Amino acid sequence: MPGESHADVPAAVPLQIAVQSAALSFVNGYDSSETEPPKTLNCLECKQPATIVCGGCWQSGFCARDHQLQGWVKHRPKCRPWRVGSSTSMGRFLVATRDIAPGELLLKDAPLLLGPKMITEPVCLGCYRPVDGTYQCKKCGFPMCDSQCEKSEDHQAECSIVEESGASVKVSVFGEINSMYECITPLRILHLRDNNPMIWNKLMSLESHAEKRTGTAIAAITQQTVVDIIHNRLKMEQFDADQIQKILGIVDTNGFEIRLPDSSILGVYPQGSMIEHDCIANTHRTFDADLNLVVRSAIPVRRGDHLTSCYTDPLTTTAARLDHLRSSKYFTCRCVRCVDPTELKTFTSALKCSACVKKRAMQAKGPKPAAAGPPSRGRGRGRGRGMGPGRSQGASTSGETAEEDAGPYIVPQDPLSPSSIWKCLSCGESTTDDYPDRINSVVEEEAEELEASPSIDTCEAFLEKWKDTFHLNHAILTNIKYALLHLYGSEEGYELENLNPIQLARKEELCQQVLKVADILVPGISRLRGSVLYELYQSLFYKSKALFQVGALSSDQAKKLANDALTALKECARVLSFEPEVQPEGQLGLEAKDEIGQLEEWIKDEGWKE
Repeated sequence: MPGESHADVPAAVPLQIAVQSAALSFVNGYDSSETEPPKTLNCLECKQPATIVCGGCWQSGFCARDHQLQGWVKHRPKCRPWRVGSSTSMGRFLVATRDIAPGELLLKDAPLLLGPKMITEPVCLGCYRPVDGTYQCKKCGFPMCDSQCEKSEDHQAECSIVEESGASVKVSVFGEINSMYECITPLRILHLRDNNPMIWNKLMSLESHAEKRTGTAIAAITQQTVVDIIHNRLKMEQFDADQIQKILGIVDTNGFEIRLPDSSILGVYPQGSMIEHDCIANTHRTFDADLNLVVRSAIPVRRGDHLTSCYTDPLTTTAARLDHLRSSKYFTCRCVRCVDPTELKTFTSALKCSACVKKRAMQAKGPKPAAAGPPSRGRGRGRGRGMGPGRSQGASTSGETAEEDAGPYIVPQDPLSPSSIWKCLSCGESTTDDYPDRINSVVEEEAEELEASPSIDTCEAFLEKWKDTFHLNHAILTNIKYALLHLYGSEEGYELENLNPIQLARKEELCQQVLKVADILVPGISRLRGSVLYELYQSLFYKSKALFQVGALSSDQAKKLANDALTALKECARVLSFEPEVQPEGQLGLEAKDEIGQLEEWIKDEGWKE
């Protein structure tokens, strides 16, 4: 219309192109596996046959560009670059209808339900902060922050149920896991049946895997901690055990963990529940100040790709991820990472073969053969280290070359099988006992104790202790390295300005090692990459100053290193720009953005010469 701006209206795509590309395959319920693509599509404005489709979603038709512009105000809220697909094996899922660039907003989803985690310490049921018992709800007895939280809308469901039962709650132990809270979120769902049928029906339509839960250990546990309490203590006999177990399955299958400043809670989201799992996801999720789920593309997504999210911790071994998914989501992941024994050459589950390690150690001690000629390209020590042009893709930053990645590492022959034989990629020696499980269990327990109160000395000692047992990138070691790279620069006595060049080089090395893994397993926009990039920037920046001051770097070399720091800082700011400001990563992103200008000025004015 005259005088209106149409700058944000997507381009028009000829209908024929959309049909030929199968982008319209699910319009009006059409399933491309069953019938031919639709031959006609009506204009959203005048209902006449469409000749173009919206280039933003590739789903809505218009008879001409004028009607697309005219209908944009109404179409904008529904314009999205994905469609809903479905299959008997996968249920519902989301498929990209066009190519999507990293960082594009895919959906913003309001929660159907919010509640405390099933396994949690006592928290306020209004704001979800940890509580200490100084204030209790006058109606139900649950500890709360104050009278304002007592009156919050979130708390009214369980409060009214407990009050009607006459079984007032008494919490006496704080700061520890309390099983009484396992009932809260299920109670909130049960309360919806008679008080908000629309939300109840939406929740009941979600996948529960009820038949797979039957007879499992978790079903037996929740029978005592949830079902029996609801029936016997709260006298809610109008809901049978199967119905309550179904609700528990819905929460397990569809619940998203939401990080708050002082705790974590659960949220269930209608659109978010349709994003399928992949251990290497192509989307990135956050939660805004109103706890809406915000999903963006983490990497370039091509038209026809399914939108994916990782339902488990990506920095864990394949066995741990599969176990978590089987026990909580009731499926076995078969993504490209899980089916690959090397996990896309990251070796995050691999052990070292002790026989090969000993053999190589003995060979290293023996007499060295005379040189027969120039070394082979790419195998010399000088080119195997660092990030120079001779470096092969995927090579380790600590001296392990790409050739060694095929070396003395024990990996499972069938990663999807808990009883798989593990075999060394170098000597072929196999193990049929449960050694991989046992050693992982022992070291993981030791790592958990260490992470509760880490220090530079204890983390370095841990890595040294287990370096001949695990691959450099093993998930347990990588998590310790992630903690350690932050300690260099923050631990008392190891503040950034106090680190010497050797310590700064160590911090840089740790950053590079973790980034090498992160770039493959959590690529693109991710909190892990963003936080490590900030630490990398710090290590490079302070190293450029320190080495120049002692005369180890020329002016040009110091400037180059400072520019490398600037590159890392800019990427950090870009990656973390998608984090909400209420989260620590969002604050770090703002800090990084502010520091870009300062660093640019510092480099321009040759600040390292001060």
